Amino acid sequence: MKSYITDRNLGKKALVAVVLLAAWQVASQFFAYYVFPSIPELLTATQTVISDPQFGTYRGNVTDTFRRLLAGFAISVVVGTIVGTAMGLREDAEAFLRSWIVLGLSVPAIAVAFALIIAIGISEWVPVLTVVIVGVPFVILNMWEGTQELDPEITEMADFFGASTLQKYRDILLPQVLEYLFPSMYWGLVVSWKVLFIAEVFGAGSGVGYMVNYWFQQQRVDLLLGWVLIPVLLIILAQEGLRAAEHRLMKWR
Repeated sequence: MKSYITDRNLGKKALVAVVLLAAWQVASQFFAYYVFPSIPELLTATQTVISDPQFGTYRGNVTDTFRRLLAGFAISVVVGTIVGTAMGLREDAEAFLRSWIVLGLSVPAIAVAFALIIAIGISEWVPVLTVVIVGVPFVILNMWEGTQELDPEITEMADFFGASTLQKYRDILLPQVLEYLFPSMYWGLVVSWKVLFIAEVFGAGSGVGYMVNYWFQQQRVDLLLGWVLIPVLLIILAQEGLRAAEHRLMKWR
């Protein structure tokens, strides 16, 4: 754990966080609480939205958001890993899919959300499908570039010693691919969260994005941020958890 904390420079990150919070507190003194809340006022707003039963419970809306996030993120990682690895290992797959990946990366998330709303209406599937459509090309790109860096000499050595296909995938390909899978996952998680948030603002009847849109219409920035605060902290913790898992699993390197 001490090695992980040192490698991740968590002490320096904590110092940066303290400086940013202090700057926030100073800046908030020049605005009304409902426009730019101070740190205590933001915490009060967060407590208010947690205890306010209006438009569903806080737990229910946050649960809806993270259920959609996990579903879309999991599909994106699985599909992106399979397709990206195939593109890195097979030239025909790369030639066929390269242009489609560039196209997928170029489409704005909000355009995808609007297109899905028009196609299927406001529903549970709009945020999930938006995350998948936007997230899959991102994961594919990372896995594709990573797989291209695999050492072919190791595979040739395995062939020389008569390793089976299963052994090559399990003992050679998988350990090398993990080095690129984890960055795809913890950056993909952040991208998925942002995309989901946009999709919920326009295409969902519940969730954090839906409630943020409501308080935006009421012009209450304090309550808007109150809805966002805890989910953002959970995303940061999840990302650090993935990095900790990577640190543990990649010790062999």
